[in-house]
Formats: sequence, C-alpha cells, structure tokens
Amino acid sequence: MGKIYLLAVISFLNGSSEYVIAGILDKVAESSNISVSSAGQLITVFSIAFGAGTPFLIAFTSKLDRKKLLVYALTVFSVVNILIATITGYEMLIVARIISALSAGVIQVTLLTLAAVLAAPGKQGSSIATVIMGNSTALVIGVPIGRVVASHYDWNLIFIGLGVTGLILLCLALLIIPKVVAEKAVPLREQFKFIVQPRIAAALLITLISLA
Repeated sequence: MGKIYLLAVISFLNGSSEYVIAGILDKVAESSNISVSSAGQLITVFSIAFGAGTPFLIAFTSKLDRKKLLVYALTVFSVVNILIATITGYEMLIVARIISALSAGVIQVTLLTLAAVLAAPGKQGSSIATVIMGNSTALVIGVPIGRVVASHYDWNLIFIGLGVTGLILLCLALLIIPKVVAEKAVPLREQFKFIVQPRIAAALLITLISLA
C-alpha cells in the first residue's frame, strides 16, 4: 500500500502544478508586467496541451516500461517547474507551461496505470481512487497554500518548491516502484471507438462538465 500512497503524493504534486497558478494570477501578472487576463492564458494553454497532447504522448511511449516513463516525465516536470521560476518573458512562460502540461499529462496517466498494476487483488478500484484523490486534494489544499506562499514571498518560490519536491519524489519512485512492463499498445483509432459508446461518452461528459 505504501507504493500506492507514493503515487497519490506524486499525483498531489502533479495537480498542484496545474491548479496553483489560478490562485496567484495577480502576482504573476504584476511581476511579468501583463494583465491578469493575459496571465490567465497560462491556465488555458496548460489545459489545451494537457488534454490534446497527452493521448498522443501516451501512444508514442506505449512500449516504454511504466516506471521508466514515470521517471522520465517527473524529470521533465521538475526541471520545467524550476525553469518557470527563473525565466523571464511572457512567451517563455507560455512555452514552459505547455511543456509542463505535457509532462503532467503523462505523469497522471502513468500513475493510474501503475495504481491498477501494483494494487492488491481486488483493490484496483480503491487504489486508482486514492491516486485520483491526490490530484483532487491539490485543488482543495494546494491552491490555498500557494496563495499563502505568494502573499508572503515571491511566487517563483512555489515553482521552485514544486520542482525540488518532484526530484525528491523521483528518487523515491526509483527506490520503491518496481519495474512494470508496458501492456500491448492500443492504437488511437481503437481508443476513439470507445469514446463514441453511449455509456462511456456519458461518463466522459459528466467529467468534462464537472471540470469545466
């Protein structure tokens, strides 16, 4: 079960990188000399890249060992978040957020895959739910914590913290998570066939509306 909790913590960190900027848009706008609405585009590009890019990256890396994929994605995630804290210029922030979103998407899907594989027999559902809870908790706890930090210190410190924590969790994943051989790849065309099935489409619609 310790492995599942580690995955949940990584999921919390992953979600925090996505949501935290929503609570500090005014700080980002002020330091970057842009409007708050322009700073809000950092959320928009993240969401688009996350949603549109993740399926293709997962398909592209389908033959890669899941542990190795998690380590690679966490490495990119950590480095990019540290860069977000150090780079200047709105355009560079946009690019960094896109790369961050792509790595976050790969991380989240890989975490769910690992949760299902590493779960005890009959516990796959609860293990996946635990990982998802980590991501959801980021919205409830991560955003307020980020706001408090940004109110007392520079907002850049938040992303340095995300990056450093990511590197620490990466090391723990290397030690704790076993090697998991990737399953046979499912072509994107076959995956899209599932989306049009009424029950699956309805479930996805509910998720879309709740997230919106």
